[in-house]
Amino acid sequence: MHPSVRRLTQILTPPTTGVDSLAWGSIEAAWGTAFPSDYRDFMGVYGPGGIDDVMSIAAPENRTEEPAVLTVRRTTPSVARTCRTFFGERHFPAWPAPGALLGWGVTPVGFDLFWRTTGSDPDEWPVVVAANRDDRAYEFPCGMAEFLVRMLGDPLERPMGLRGILGRPHSRFVRAQEEHALLSSGQYPWDYVDEFWEERERERDERGPVTWIAGPGRPPGDFPPVPRVTLEGFGADGDVLRVAATLDVEPSGHVLARVSIQSPDGEVVEQRAVEAAVERVNGLLVLDIRLPEAMNRSGTTWREMVDAMSREEDWNLDVWLQDPAFGAARARHGIVVGPGMRESAVDKAVAMWPE
Repeated sequence: MHPSVRRLTQILTPPTTGVDSLAWGSIEAAWGTAFPSDYRDFMGVYGPGGIDDVMSIAAPENRTEEPAVLTVRRTTPSVARTCRTFFGERHFPAWPAPGALLGWGVTPVGFDLFWRTTGSDPDEWPVVVAANRDDRAYEFPCGMAEFLVRMLGDPLERPMGLRGILGRPHSRFVRAQEEHALLSSGQYPWDYVDEFWEERERERDERGPVTWIAGPGRPPGDFPPVPRVTLEGFGADGDVLRVAATLDVEPSGHVLARVSIQSPDGEVVEQRAVEAAVERVNGLLVLDIRLPEAMNRSGTTWREMVDAMSREEDWNLDVWLQDPAFGAARARHGIVVGPGMRESAVDKAVAMWPE
């Protein structure tokens, strides 16, 4: 078994029955290409199906023509695409040209999951996640099983911040046929997802007023992962709002931050040029950003605002940093701009809460 699939079975329980064996020889002959070995092993252990109703994994074929089974054929683009990636604009030709996108999954939140079929060894094909409503795409130097392992791990280490992934040990896999059978009988196969979030709501309600919200907070998808700015948490400390973040690039001088907070009704805080204290702790560069009460024009205290952010949806906190060291770090990695960035933003880095 592929090592990444073996790791996946340790954090995502496979089905115990109902997984069909596949005739890979005829499948690959029909496609004119081999498939990655981790995908073949995934199909042998799990089969096609979904994870937490957020990611659906496609089958290489649908011999029985079951309507519930998503297939690679249905997810593979039939026309060429040009997308903005972290490495600049990239052209993906139509299948079966070399470098084309070959689909292995979809999400209900606007992203499709592909391999970029570059090179003769399918085990070297990188994963590409492409937005299906615009020209953004993100490429990751790993296979599909490793991508899934990372998506189920520490939220701060996930390749992407796809909302709704519960992660280990809470995530579950449901076979496509089982999902279809349950839905046909009037049962919802993803009830455990709603129960998970309802339990989190009850925990928030029972713990009393909140003065500190711990991460995770991560860069938005439109910004490159280099450098990494991680929002570790924020909260009320007396009459000061403190924001803690870590940075993996040594800044070239004083670090100034822009902090914005959006409520469900719109922006309530927008402060620029806030000086961030930088200290190295256990090898990490830790940023301490402090906003005094005089910077709060929201009509509530910092303490009241933080408590509301812990209980209500649609609050967001963004921290923007700017330093020439960020652009230099990106240049060393060959990164031109992110999918949503202008050239003027190459020296900027951002972390967001929630992830």
